[in-house]
Amino acid sequence: MSPHELQTLREPLIKDEGDVFLDNDSNEEPLGLNRQSLRRLPRRLLAKAASRLTPANALKASKRFAYCFVPQYVRSRYYNEPASKPKQFSTSYLNGLRGITSIKVFTFHYVFAYTDICFQPWGTNDRHHYILELPIIRYFYAGFTAHLFFGIAGYLTSFRLFQLLDQNDQTSQSKVLKTVSGALFRRALRLYLPVLIVTLMFAHYIHFGFYETNRHFIMDRGLFPGEWNEPKPDAFPSYYVQLRYWMREMWDLTNIFDPGAVYPYHDQHLWSILAELKGSLCTYMVLMGTAQCQKYFRLAALLLMTYVFFLWNHWEVWVYILGAVVAQVDLLLTERAMEKKLTLNPDRQLPPSPPHSPKPDHKPPPPKWTEYLQTPPEGWFHVFMRTFGFLVAFYFLSYPIDGWRDYAPGYMTLNKLIPAWMDRKDKFYPNIGTGLLILLLARSNPTTSKWRRILNSDVAQYMGKISFALYLVHGPILHIMGYMIPHRIWWSFGTQRGDTSDFTWALTIFIGWAISLTLSLWAADVWTREVESRCVKLVKKLEDVCFVK
Repeated sequence: MSPHELQTLREPLIKDEGDVFLDNDSNEEPLGLNRQSLRRLPRRLLAKAASRLTPANALKASKRFAYCFVPQYVRSRYYNEPASKPKQFSTSYLNGLRGITSIKVFTFHYVFAYTDICFQPWGTNDRHHYILELPIIRYFYAGFTAHLFFGIAGYLTSFRLFQLLDQNDQTSQSKVLKTVSGALFRRALRLYLPVLIVTLMFAHYIHFGFYETNRHFIMDRGLFPGEWNEPKPDAFPSYYVQLRYWMREMWDLTNIFDPGAVYPYHDQHLWSILAELKGSLCTYMVLMGTAQCQKYFRLAALLLMTYVFFLWNHWEVWVYILGAVVAQVDLLLTERAMEKKLTLNPDRQLPPSPPHSPKPDHKPPPPKWTEYLQTPPEGWFHVFMRTFGFLVAFYFLSYPIDGWRDYAPGYMTLNKLIPAWMDRKDKFYPNIGTGLLILLLARSNPTTSKWRRILNSDVAQYMGKISFALYLVHGPILHIMGYMIPHRIWWSFGTQRGDTSDFTWALTIFIGWAISLTLSLWAADVWTREVESRCVKLVKKLEDVCFVK
């Protein structure tokens, strides 16, 4: 492909706003905003559109349209268009954690249509005795993960704000209000604009009958034996009723005063959008209420509000504020470590001035036992405690969804500590595990930590970049084709599910998972570039227009 053709593909389908009304190739004056020009505007637009409807222009437009659907990997490998390197921050590892967790969310929503191992813990009966069902291992395909996303968002929301609050200069203090105002202004728009677009597209897909191809197969519980209770969206008789139903669902999805969760029929996975909006608004309210407090009083207030929202049965809010607690603890520990480095140890003897070269037979004295208490070495005990902490965190995070009510070996004693009045008992230990995991990652050494190295890798950062898009598109893709792939594989061999062995069944499920994940990643890549980025730019322009300069 020639460089000229490649440049043509990269041109946007719609250029600047002025290009829609102006013909840059002509020498005519631009249209003025007068009555005569406005009267001739429709005719000018129709004439301009007709002049552009040539075979050559149609071919160029079709090529550019097709190029929009080329994933970034193909662009980098075959079209010499490498992806821009993401900026690295001190908290970039959390973006990588969010990306890897999004794969786990997809896996959970895929697997639970075929088996109940996502809900039932290991050892409940004779059917649940596989190694993959053991705690910690099962976390990578089962259980809820919304609490991890909420905890990360709470940490990132608070970390930058705390850094500004701790700088007692007027410039930093003035940035606090600007930061909070801008974040609140953008929050709902960035959350809901892509949601409105993807659900509207899926509503049209349902209304025009494309969903009916797989409806009778999806409704068959024999083909889908898992604990899969997602509703199958109905196609209404008229287009007006279909859109009215869609608008009603989207309106309910924005009601932050609704006491319970809202599960849209168009995509039940989007229930967390409302929960995330509630959590972020409540967290900002608490942060602004404690903005003028001293550090330790602020930490005490955050812990108190975490407990209050826990008593109020708002698990999505107290895990959000728990992320803010971790951010404050991380900053306090970092500040304490920096002060310790700048302070000389009074027990340590200072070298003579000027220093002399040591004698050949000189040996440094052995360290006192008090030095180990003051500065714990990076030895086996430190590594053991951190490893133990990670195991506890993932043990809590792999808590089974039905573990609080079923015979769950390994969790029965822990279940006695869950309050009986708690509505979502399955969220108790995962929320605690979320706070512990984020704290361990935040306190890890940026240069030597293997966790940081994995989460800051290019693959993890790329997954973090498209994680929100993957969350939005994977539900419709699974309903459209993903859930039917394993069954079509079985039918292609002329066998039924009962006629296959466990290995064949698992292999078929894995193949379907790999194909569905590939399609979802492709769609998420395109969605991030073509839809989400434009929504971000639109919100930014709206912010520039509305905010005082």
